[in-house]
Amino acid sequence: MKPRIYDNKPLKSFNPLVAYAGVLFGPPSFITNFKCFATILKEFFFLQYFEKFHILHIPVVHVDHPLDKKIPFTPAKVKIYLDFINLWVRPLAMLVKKFGFWHASRLTKQWMLRFRKLYQCCGKIYHFRLTTTDRPKYKEMREFRQIHALDPHFLCVPSLHVATVFLAFGFYRHIFGTEDFTETEKALWSEELYRGALEITETVLYVKQHSVNCIPAALYLVTQNFPEWITLDDARKFISELFVKPEGFSEEEAFQVREHIRATFEQYLVDGQKAANWYEPIWEFLVNYEA
Repeated sequence: MKPRIYDNKPLKSFNPLVAYAGVLFGPPSFITNFKCFATILKEFFFLQYFEKFHILHIPVVHVDHPLDKKIPFTPAKVKIYLDFINLWVRPLAMLVKKFGFWHASRLTKQWMLRFRKLYQCCGKIYHFRLTTTDRPKYKEMREFRQIHALDPHFLCVPSLHVATVFLAFGFYRHIFGTEDFTETEKALWSEELYRGALEITETVLYVKQHSVNCIPAALYLVTQNFPEWITLDDARKFISELFVKPEGFSEEEAFQVREHIRATFEQYLVDGQKAANWYEPIWEFLVNYEA
């Protein structure tokens, strides 16, 4: 089919149910998607609950940092925090509308292969050390009650939220460059995904689901394992644009947060050059933090 043109239609206007009902559970990508969902269950839910119920006994490191207290707890941002799945699902719905079911399914398979790999990479860290922070016992909103009920909060470093949205930006940017998109679509949707990734990354700190220590590990993981989608310069630019308009704390404090994330990220790169495996610098960081 001839691709449709959506020059003035933001990704947020596409209904994610189109993707859930079609390409995420459709025949062309079903096996790949099933394997991905199985990996998510294993590396996210089972791992945490086995630790919670003392079936596993992986050491748990508290990764709180004094800078975390500079950023005010902002419950109203929780809906943004929870949008990290739909950030990558809505573009799949767009692909269905633009290219049709079968081609969209093939592109979905490409994403789900990388998404599964992302969880497997995170598992390299989680099986070595689980990590947590002192999150507020806030249950005034339904969203927080759901978070506290479903997330035992043992997978802080690296942040899956941050790694997911950062990788999604890089993946779709690549798709926009290799498939039949107009220049307007490329510019509009790349910018929307990038700004969405920045906003969600900031929000993991505003809703106190993560520490400033969780972000550099996520960015480092993505650059080391998906260099075809995300470059070191992408990560450095991303860090430099975090909290440029801080809410409830000062620009000087925002600079301190960015500088900590930048310095930790750069140290991972330095240590990674001497390591046999990409994940060893994060292991070393956690062992030292534990001490």
